Amino acid sequence: MMSVKDNAKKFWDLFCSLENEIKDGLVHQNYEILNKDVEALDDLCYEMTGCHFFVENLYDEFECTFDTGPNKTCQLVAQFFAQMAPQTIKRNWIINDCLPPLSSKALMATVKIKDTDYTIQDFFVSYGIDENQNMVHAKVYCPGYYLIDNTENKKEMSMYLLELALGETSYEAYLSSIDYIDECKEVESFCPIYEFYDKLMDIVEKNHWQNYNSPLDIYSVYKPIQDITHDSLRKDMKMIFTTHPILLEETIENKNDVLADMESKGGEYGYIYYINLYGNEDDALIRQEISKKINQQLQKNLIGKVIGGSIGKSYSYIDLAIYDSKVFTIVFNKIKRQLDDQVELFYQSFQAKN
Repeated sequence: MMSVKDNAKKFWDLFCSLENEIKDGLVHQNYEILNKDVEALDDLCYEMTGCHFFVENLYDEFECTFDTGPNKTCQLVAQFFAQMAPQTIKRNWIINDCLPPLSSKALMATVKIKDTDYTIQDFFVSYGIDENQNMVHAKVYCPGYYLIDNTENKKEMSMYLLELALGETSYEAYLSSIDYIDECKEVESFCPIYEFYDKLMDIVEKNHWQNYNSPLDIYSVYKPIQDITHDSLRKDMKMIFTTHPILLEETIENKNDVLADMESKGGEYGYIYYINLYGNEDDALIRQEISKKINQQLQKNLIGKVIGGSIGKSYSYIDLAIYDSKVFTIVFNKIKRQLDDQVELFYQSFQAKN
């Protein structure tokens, strides 16, 4: 099987071969050729990454977007694909590794309710701040919602439109809850949905909330509920931080879906571990320093990314997404030698079970 890195090279080779036709199609609105070329790229992208791909030229700039949705494996692979783009493409295109706010997909979106088509201009948001979470709750209103009996359909439609309006990063980072309303009651702040991104960013800036460049920058922190009774690998964790909560949950519960998903895309999840040096709070500082050095080497060699880790009773862990396993082995041995005077490192893959 080809690695994620091999797949990324293949994707961009196809993009480069079609680039001039795509640009011409965007500029002159030649949709017959444009749709044919983008469909070929979208099909290949979906096969390799699990996400869709589209192009646009909003505001006289060429943009291409990997539309990942919330799937963290898709987000990781798409982010890597964006990093692997040739410099000639990076100079001429804005490359979005996840859905940005108010893309052409959002502006052209239509939702049919009964026999009427509603566009993004027909949706509105009632919102308020959840101070204790540094997040915002939102309820979406549409004049046609009262015609829909199925409440789940209305909630799913509201989530879909908010994701389009905010983009994937802000959607994941700042929304604490999403619901719908059938009647336009302005009990809280209220605005058209296409203005909600600017309103939300004003709240973030005013309240000095953390800014994120990617949904993969959003960390979750956990303390296991059970008492720590084990000294063995992955059984002794007492403080966990991750950008991929589902991977964490599945590996603890010995489940397989996330691991198999990454393997199907040519990559793997794994972790570097070592015996704690001090047995006190200094271990957290050392783990952070080692994690940073490892991530720098992975990014420099374009083979992987640190996605979290944990402090255990006996061990410390640095969790990874790997995009080229063969090259990773070489680079990991180099990292081991560099840190040999500080700590002895080991690597273990989270293998998917057949």
